[in-house]
Amino acid sequence: MVAHTKRPNKRNSPGTNQVGAWIFLGLIGFVLFASLAAFAAAWVTGTGHGSLPGWITAAGGGPRWSSAATWVLVLVLLIAVVLFGPLGFLAWRQWSRKEWTDGLAKDMHSRRDLKEITAKAARKDAERLRSTQAGIGVPLGKAVLTHQPVFGLYEWSQIWIMGTRAGKSRSVAVPQIMTHRGPVISTSNKPDVWGWTNGPRSELGHVWAQDPQHIARQKATWLWDPITFVKSVERAEKLVDVWAAARTVGDMAGLDPYFEPEGRKLMSSMVLAARVGGEYVTRLPDWTTGLPPAAGVPDPAELLDAAGLDMVAKDVRAWWALPDDQRAGVFGTARSYLSFLRDPRFVRWMVPDGPADPRPVLDPDAFVRSSDTLYLLSKEGPGSARALTAGLTVAVYTAAEDLAEERGGRVPTPVLFLLDEAANVCRWPELPSLYSHAGGKGIILVTIIQSRVQGQNAWGPDQFEMMWSAANCASAGRGLNDARHVADLASLIGDRQILSSSRSTGTKGHRSTSRQNQDERIFSEADLRAFPRGRAVLLASGARAILLALQDYSQHEWAWKCDASAESFRAETKIDIAQADGGAAAAYGGMLQPLTDAQLAAHRARSAPAASDVDPDQLAVADERERVELSVNQLREQEQIRVGVGRFSRRTLETVEERQEDQS
Repeated sequence: MVAHTKRPNKRNSPGTNQVGAWIFLGLIGFVLFASLAAFAAAWVTGTGHGSLPGWITAAGGGPRWSSAATWVLVLVLLIAVVLFGPLGFLAWRQWSRKEWTDGLAKDMHSRRDLKEITAKAARKDAERLRSTQAGIGVPLGKAVLTHQPVFGLYEWSQIWIMGTRAGKSRSVAVPQIMTHRGPVISTSNKPDVWGWTNGPRSELGHVWAQDPQHIARQKATWLWDPITFVKSVERAEKLVDVWAAARTVGDMAGLDPYFEPEGRKLMSSMVLAARVGGEYVTRLPDWTTGLPPAAGVPDPAELLDAAGLDMVAKDVRAWWALPDDQRAGVFGTARSYLSFLRDPRFVRWMVPDGPADPRPVLDPDAFVRSSDTLYLLSKEGPGSARALTAGLTVAVYTAAEDLAEERGGRVPTPVLFLLDEAANVCRWPELPSLYSHAGGKGIILVTIIQSRVQGQNAWGPDQFEMMWSAANCASAGRGLNDARHVADLASLIGDRQILSSSRSTGTKGHRSTSRQNQDERIFSEADLRAFPRGRAVLLASGARAILLALQDYSQHEWAWKCDASAESFRAETKIDIAQADGGAAAAYGGMLQPLTDAQLAAHRARSAPAASDVDPDQLAVADERERVELSVNQLREQEQIRVGVGRFSRRTLETVEERQEDQS
């Protein structure tokens, strides 16, 4: 392995290049050791007179160097190799693993800056919080300066910014999930974290995986209806805010300052009606058409009245009474929050197949009291399931807050929310404001995103800066390309003093040398952009910036469990998460297929009404359309009727046929 210890594009300051000095000292040490070994061999065999000339010549009458002395010297050297060889190998191995950043760790911080996050300090803090049943803390990596493991405390929130292929899953997500013995909620847009950790986590408790888009090819073996989360007006508004945030940029383009808030109030009112009426989430599209409920559909206003929500019921009736254009804008905005219901694959994760559906229902209140694991998988962009992902995340977080309030302000066992790709798959509007107090309740928030710009786009510049500032552990790793971010990060890391020297020659040949200390940025913007894989900068509360060596999961003693889980996952799904893409190329299952002729015929047979049930004002069936169009066009040409082609009732068809008979 080649050691990358030289800082790229930087010349060493005067007096700071110690490589040559170490080589020179090493050579002197080798010569001294060899000389001592030779003298020892000569002394043991009685050769020479204790001097090098005495071994070569016969000065003093003593014998010359003998073969016995040679064997003794070889034996001494072999003993030295056996004793010191392993130490030298370890030293070389450690040196070869160094990156060019590592030599600057001593300029960033001291051992004192690590005193709160060492294993000993983290264990002591966990004992203080009575949280040792979950572990000693959340692993962050190793401090490059001291090679000590460092931990986030059980009342600290974290945010990680690392670019693509920087090792977020292997070095951050997997170690934190594997070492936490309390409940864990994990979000992702890839199957890698699930594949590595679901097996070992099943030893601690039940494993739940919500995979509506078939990323990890997991079936809908359990249910959770978002409506069950709604137990108050406040929760209804929170749920609608999550659905609204899950929309795409195109959906939110040109948001109207009137229709958007009114649409949210309308949808939260309908969600409340569904809750008190015992309806599933699939009832909401029936109530957001802009028209009063159709026959057989419960009236949401009546349900709200019956539940004592009189003001909410009045609002619903007021929206129905709006002028047509205004009503269409409000109801159209509300319907935009329900785009996730268009995909039948998503619906199956929320609504039972029937009254006899045996699948269990996830209870967030029971979950936060367990050691279970919840994996929420979703893609990003149009047609994604991130409304479900964020909704269930909010439900579990709210259950954890309720439990903390019941237990005097803190959950008995810390709950870990590891939100990987949060800006893409878990648009949670309230998340930035939670960073200031969630940790104190034992709710550990870990948000992982790819760039600061991504976070600003997801939550807004001010909200994201608030989240970054409130995080007890703010870390940045490889793959940063935002000029403003790396400039701010370089400023937070700070400067170091270097010794510079200058020489001058006077008019009479007199030479003088001056030395002075100068300040220089420890890492420039270019340095941070070129950070090597496996290194990150940690900004922990109460400490100067710390250079972290991220620990790949394979370096831990439990790595064999992850490998066994990944192998089992590969055998089951044919997805190899050990590939370079981390499993991102998983097949997109559950796609719609064209209907066959047999399926179409069966559907028509099921949906065809009986002759006695036919309403003469209903639309004509498809197979009569051509005949109706032909008849209407003929009569229109003769100016006998004026009918718009496109919607033909059976009554119209009968009228056309009667007139044709009269003409004949």
